[in-house]
Amino acid sequence: MIQVPAPRSALILYGTETGNSQDIAYELGQCLERIHFATKIRELDGVSIPDLPQYDLLVFAISTTGQGDFPSNARKFWLSLLRKKLPLSILSAVKYGLVGLCDSSYPKFNLAGRKLNKRLQQLGATSLLSPCEADEQGQEGTEGAFLEWLPLFQEQVLLNFPLQAGQTQVPAGHKLPSEWLLAKATTDDQCTSGFRNGEHIVSAKISKHSPELSFPVVLERNERVTPSDHWQDVRLLRLRAMEAINYMPGDVLALRPQNLPEDVNQIISLLDWQDMADTKLKLQSTRSMQGPDDVFDPMLRGLDSVTLRQLLTEYLDIYAVPRRSFFSKIAHFTEDEVQKERALEFTEPQYLDEYFDYATRPRRGILEVLQEFHTVKIPWQEAINTFPLLRPRQFSVASGGHLKADGFCFELLVAIVKYRTVIKRIREGVCTKYLAQLPVGTRLNVVLHTEGRFHNRLADMDRPHLLIGGGTGIAPLRSVILEKSAFVGAQATSLLIFGCRNSHSDYFFSTDWSKLESQEQSSFRVIPAFSRDQDRKIYVQDRILQHAELIREILSAPNSILVVCGSSGAMPKAVRQALKDVLASTTEAAAENYLVQLEKEGRYKQETW
Repeated sequence: MIQVPAPRSALILYGTETGNSQDIAYELGQCLERIHFATKIRELDGVSIPDLPQYDLLVFAISTTGQGDFPSNARKFWLSLLRKKLPLSILSAVKYGLVGLCDSSYPKFNLAGRKLNKRLQQLGATSLLSPCEADEQGQEGTEGAFLEWLPLFQEQVLLNFPLQAGQTQVPAGHKLPSEWLLAKATTDDQCTSGFRNGEHIVSAKISKHSPELSFPVVLERNERVTPSDHWQDVRLLRLRAMEAINYMPGDVLALRPQNLPEDVNQIISLLDWQDMADTKLKLQSTRSMQGPDDVFDPMLRGLDSVTLRQLLTEYLDIYAVPRRSFFSKIAHFTEDEVQKERALEFTEPQYLDEYFDYATRPRRGILEVLQEFHTVKIPWQEAINTFPLLRPRQFSVASGGHLKADGFCFELLVAIVKYRTVIKRIREGVCTKYLAQLPVGTRLNVVLHTEGRFHNRLADMDRPHLLIGGGTGIAPLRSVILEKSAFVGAQATSLLIFGCRNSHSDYFFSTDWSKLESQEQSSFRVIPAFSRDQDRKIYVQDRILQHAELIREILSAPNSILVVCGSSGAMPKAVRQALKDVLASTTEAAAENYLVQLEKEGRYKQETW
């Protein structure tokens, strides 16, 4: 059970895949500490339901993923919250606030946040105010809605939990004490880093019943599959496991990148950490009654002895676009009043546009920020509190059927992120930059998420599939197609509508499609949509309309499955509208209701990013 440190206490809980909700949770924690709450920030799966009534105030920051799903570090909590045996009054003494981070390009907008809000009220909890719905597609992203909601939240908190006599609100410019710091390790502390003599060490942690399996792999192939003159470098990676792993279409592999040594050295030099860079360090709590398992992020558990260099290489993200909270933190670590004032401006709601212009729009990374804010000298003890964590990146498995090699082989289709920003600087994706330079034979540790956004059962393999995707969104669709082709007795139709630019540049896996179509009694068909091979651009939604009768026939089957994969934003919306046009035999509303029914039955699956 979590120990509650003070009468006026708050527990801030987050569920996240990318770290956005965790950053919101940090801001909420800072807001409450400044009005003298004793706070704890934890991931949702890190607490149990009996812990919740011990706190005066609960605050939730929850992202919605995939088909209205909870993030992977919140699913266990959500299932426990749904238990029928829970008394409907178990949270009757609890007040709460809730922030839902979401993306309106998905049909199930903020569904996780809305479901959580409804269930909390069913269990007797009282909401201080209407939940915040922070939309990634909003003009100011998630920041705009959250910054409007935050002062309203603080106002309601103070109405319900007034400051005690003699207390005043801690000013924004005052640094609050950190919950955890780095300290020098003793000789008794065992090194737990992933490095030994310069080699990255991996070990298998495989549970046959867990939705997450961690295991080592060897990189067997790292091949560019687009022409050298094509605008985008796309790689086909083949990974071989040391033992057979059972996986299905829709499953996802997570890889954690590493930062490049030359950039790590730059950070060490900028912050004057040369003398401490290779000293063994450990995590140390500044609060009593806290053990190693209470650390604010599970990724940092077990770091009993690690160096700054190893932290900067494996655990801390030095390329991320800094969030506003980063500027709030570094403002405390400079004596230059001009740079301090500038950093603090980026944290103020009225300067949100300036923050976007400086950081978000040009995708300026933390390393560049520290080069420009050169007077900032972060104490090495505060490294884990200042830098964001280097989170794993997820990639849909592209292999299936015979390519699985009985579970030993995984293939990924990875677009190397590299582009020029509005300030004419080249930006590269943290993980794809790392993957692009990996030589064949590299040993890696990966995590397989077997509860993918459209995880397919074996029983699904003999059902009609309408598969719609664009670009590297073809990866999970290929897995479905190959799995179906290898499934004994599977005769159901598979129609793939695949959008890309050119037939000669990014028509991925075209050899697979030709081979499958040419097989005797093949039930597979591909309809490509090449947007740049002719004067008039053709997209997947155009192909849907052109083949309306065939698509109606597939979707009218009582057990058919519809899968849409690719980039978020315009594509999924255009596809949905085209499907409604095809299905609108009576009215568009009837067609929408039909698609909603498919979603409820788990037969309309969408994976976009």
